[in-house]
Amino acid sequence: MNIIGLGDCGCRIAKEFSKYPQYTSWCINTDGEWGENFLKIKKQKSHEDYEKKPLRVKKFFSGMKGDVLFVLGGSGTISGASLRILEQIKKNRISILYIKPDIELLSGVKKLQERVVYNVLQEYARSAVFERMYIVENTSVEDIAGEVPIIGYNDLINSIIVSNFHMINVFQNSKPVVSTSSDPIGHARISTIGMLDMKEKKENMFFSLDIPIEKCYYYGINEEKLRSDGKLLRNITDQVKEKTSDKVKVSYAIHSTSYKEDYVYVVFHSSKIQK
Repeated sequence: MNIIGLGDCGCRIAKEFSKYPQYTSWCINTDGEWGENFLKIKKQKSHEDYEKKPLRVKKFFSGMKGDVLFVLGGSGTISGASLRILEQIKKNRISILYIKPDIELLSGVKKLQERVVYNVLQEYARSAVFERMYIVENTSVEDIAGEVPIIGYNDLINSIIVSNFHMINVFQNSKPVVSTSSDPIGHARISTIGMLDMKEKKENMFFSLDIPIEKCYYYGINEEKLRSDGKLLRNITDQVKEKTSDKVKVSYAIHSTSYKEDYVYVVFHSSKIQK
């Protein structure tokens, strides 16, 4: 999979993905050193200037093949260039990973530009121009992480986001031991990810998704436990049934791992534009 990072936020996350061999990272920014696949573009004064300025990236991406995850932070002025870039790589199957900032801390102008990008990308995703749009909110990830020091804040938050996204991607592309999952509902393309605490039965989501209509749980269970625990399947199915309702389609997949600890990753899908 190709990870394209736009701006400081997107580039940091793209570089975090590059720690795993399954991804090829590409970075677009106005400054900094972002490795081999880096395109430096001219800094513009405003969000509108990025949107209006001709930006040619086809040559930069000429060797790129396969699916794309386009990563950006909504508060960055450079996010105004996102649609111009996405238009030129539309031959690829594109998903969006949108990092939503703490809105209360943004200035009036940045709030407006964040709202525009946030809503426009969702509309495109819901119309199936994009395969899917994942929304992640830094404050929600911070709540899950607990106390996060100032120095290293972004590194820790990004590491949590990327490691969870990576494990879900691995499970989605590998054969489970047991599964009831199927292809996501076609019109439910606004999504988020998170984790389930098996003991507390608590869902810790990276964004509070409004009106989810589908949930999928990916259980990563130690192989020895899968062989020896005769109550495990019943416990998992009972746990999943508790999350089921008439309005939400729920499925699960159980995967064998070599980890000592067991993990449960969650993906929520909605057809509703998130406000």
